[in-house]
Amino acid sequence: MSSLRTRARDADRNALCNALDTAYAEGQMDGAEHRERTATALRATTLGELKALVADLQLERPIALLPPDRPPRSRGARWAGVLVALALLGVGFGIGHAAGRSSAPATTTSGAVAAGAPVAPVAPVVVTPAGLHTPEGFDRLVGDLRARLGTAVVADATVYPDYAVLTVPVEGSPGRAQSYTYRGGLDGPSPAGTRDADQPVVDLATIDARTALGLVAGAPESLKVADPTSRYMIIDDEGEGPRIAVHASNDNGETGYLEARPDGSIIAVHPHEAI
Repeated sequence: MSSLRTRARDADRNALCNALDTAYAEGQMDGAEHRERTATALRATTLGELKALVADLQLERPIALLPPDRPPRSRGARWAGVLVALALLGVGFGIGHAAGRSSAPATTTSGAVAAGAPVAPVAPVVVTPAGLHTPEGFDRLVGDLRARLGTAVVADATVYPDYAVLTVPVEGSPGRAQSYTYRGGLDGPSPAGTRDADQPVVDLATIDARTALGLVAGAPESLKVADPTSRYMIIDDEGEGPRIAVHASNDNGETGYLEARPDGSIIAVHPHEAI
């Protein structure tokens, strides 16, 4: 049995992220906790750190954490090409096809790109999204939210192709929030819980659906996750302005995510890293 002090591989981190995605979709944690655990998993250096992140979760099947059979390649070198390509092409792959228009050039603040790093041309894949991952579906969500609550302001929104989970501050009580689920109609609210009253909110009516969903459509290429079986975006504000985080994973345990501003400019990219 592998030691908990064994150094973690990228494959181990990806497997944990995939399990966290499933647990989040099943309601075992909220959006803030999911983001925190995912970020911790991507930084983890040992198997013990990874196992602690899922110790309290109900998993469909155990995660096989095996000792590495070869040292991982340099992470920075593998990310450099992706960051450069996103900055040059703007917004991420797929926007021109999914949205039918171009966007402003993207920038990145996730770190310096290695000098002279090669940029391999990537052919965008035209993705046909469904449900809420279409401009019409997203706009319908915003319209239904405003019709029900009189506002589209949320603490955060997690949008899957066929449903969304929304955290909405309680009117007159900024330190409390309620959750709603949207599946063609708004269900809820849940009992009110506490939240940081100083946490910024986001008006979903100000989010351009075509730009946001262009990032989602381009996720397989920009995140190096082939044939994703789970793809969703989180819209929130962690204190530096509205943010769109796009996550993708597949049945092979390949997981990646990126962060961007509503105008499509890239904040950071964390693609799947093949061993």
